[in-house]
Amino acid sequence: MVLAASRVVRAVDARDRLSRIAALFTFVSQLVAGEAPAAELRDGVDVLVRVAGPEAAPALLLAALLKAAGERASLDYARDLVFVKVEIGPADAARLPPHAALIVARRRARLYLPLWVRHARTPLGFLPQRTREGLAKRRFIA
Repeated sequence: MVLAASRVVRAVDARDRLSRIAALFTFVSQLVAGEAPAAELRDGVDVLVRVAGPEAAPALLLAALLKAAGERASLDYARDLVFVKVEIGPADAARLPPHAALIVARRRARLYLPLWVRHARTPLGFLPQRTREGLAKRRFIA
């Protein structure tokens, strides 16, 4: 799995952070999407889905791959969904699409990009409106 992800990053020539993040996000989105049930997935993903559940497994996999690529990624929970937040810099934030809902840690002055792997076409940095509202109650969402 990690080998396949590293091939994806090399194949798309992802040299900067946002490119690597987007490549891995797309890789995991495509891996967990599709018509096949989770039990038919290969390379241990099926076991991860059975153990962690279909909602948490994609986030766990994405966080692990991002960490393997050297990113500062962690899991976060909001309402009934699990997502990955990855730390980015101000220069990276300026390159994000307008719909990206950044999480700003006020005390530490850090920016985090939320990554919610829902289906193959989930946009980078998108969180559902109800989730954004819930997060806004406990921290700042840009």
